[in-house]
Amino acid sequence: MRFGLFTMPEHPPIENWTLSYDRDIDDIVLAEKLGFSEYWIGEHHTGGFENVPVPEFMIAKAAGLTSRIRLGTGVVNLPYQDPFQVAERLAFLDHLTHGRLEYGFGGGGLPTDQALFGLDRSEAAPRTNEALEIIWELLTSEEPVNYEGVYWKYENRQLQVGPYQDVPPFSIAGLTGTHNYARCGSKGWKALSVYFAPTDNLGYPHAPDLQAHGRALTTAAEEAGLDPAVARQNWRISREVYVSDSKNQAMNEIREGVKRSYEYLLGLGLGALMKKDETMADADLTFEWMAEEIPWIIGSPDDCIRQIKQLEEGTGGFGTFLINARDWVTTDKWNRSLELFARYVTPPFTPRENLARRKRLADVALGKG
Repeated sequence: MRFGLFTMPEHPPIENWTLSYDRDIDDIVLAEKLGFSEYWIGEHHTGGFENVPVPEFMIAKAAGLTSRIRLGTGVVNLPYQDPFQVAERLAFLDHLTHGRLEYGFGGGGLPTDQALFGLDRSEAAPRTNEALEIIWELLTSEEPVNYEGVYWKYENRQLQVGPYQDVPPFSIAGLTGTHNYARCGSKGWKALSVYFAPTDNLGYPHAPDLQAHGRALTTAAEEAGLDPAVARQNWRISREVYVSDSKNQAMNEIREGVKRSYEYLLGLGLGALMKKDETMADADLTFEWMAEEIPWIIGSPDDCIRQIKQLEEGTGGFGTFLINARDWVTTDKWNRSLELFARYVTPPFTPRENLARRKRLADVALGKG
């Protein structure tokens, strides 16, 4: 298993937003130092909390301050943008990062963003699908592209600057269905599952759970003649994460921040995507319920190891675990949480660490072996 971070990013409107961007950049630099493999940055235009409208700008700056960590658009919202211009600027950014770019796309799930751009909700998926076709063709074709669709028409279009990577690594985030996971499975692309999707929602019809995401990925891969195990390795699952000395201490430290964050999310109508059955009201989505039932990864390092193993077992396996970066605590506490995670939570999931061998050597040195 690999480990990375995803940031919406979330910074409440009462904060100094200029400082928040600098703190996000610092977070990326720290993530690389701690050994995380990737960092994803979201795009939003409204709401007053998620304050990065162009993740590519953040990635360009972060790329100059790092050398190894992969940087992803998490995601470029395709319904609002010209696909040619998206393909052009991502190919250019691929060069600026020396091939460390992850090309992440989505349909723009924030209702207030859709209202800003006058997008009818029913058009989000077909516009995204059409844009993906165009962008893939522009980035992979050696010849000029002609395309006539419902939303975009191109004649003799070709990128002046093609991508740095031979095959651009496409990723899609899915929110309200399994169609994007099936697409990723059939094409060998990467899939991103959001941090509030439950492992199992007991058949609640409003949103698929992580188990449904995994089934869609592997079924589509098999039908396309691809290895379903590789499809699972390409799957990224994000979770709320906070590590402290104990679970009780962790819960107490983030309680106020959680309240503020989820008042915002529930106000956007996203509670329906977190519930497990039709009888639940938004008021039932308490901090304690979400931490246990979605589940979140919270507590001591040993608590977190156990919870990630349960998540891995409950989903059938996945390739990369993404920490959802939050503004719930002060920077020193957040950095401590990341350090505890990197030092003590990741080793059991990383074969190169070979903890059993290390323990045997330690036991011998202590006269126990």
